[in-house]
Amino acid sequence: MATRVRLDDWEAAVDELRRFGDPGGVTTGDDWIRLDFGSAHVEVTQTGHVSTGMPLHEFERDGEVDLLVDHKEGALTVEADNVTYTFRRPGG
Repeated sequence: MATRVRLDDWEAAVDELRRFGDPGGVTTGDDWIRLDFGSAHVEVTQTGHVSTGMPLHEFERDGEVDLLVDHKEGALTVEADNVTYTFRRPGG
């Protein structure tokens, strides 16, 4: 079951994203978090910038977004306007 992550509750968002990032590398700053999985990554800022990258494709979005984190399935879904993008944790 996916958990909806709200960026306006930044501490809770960081906790969920940090959990999603385990066992990869997790780096945080005051208003951003980056999850590294070898050649793949996810970066989210408190203001709604989301970028992901992995071999053969990248995704970027600025503005209001909803994040759905499914720890069991290893999926992070970004929903914004008419765009839905799902990042699948490598090896997950």
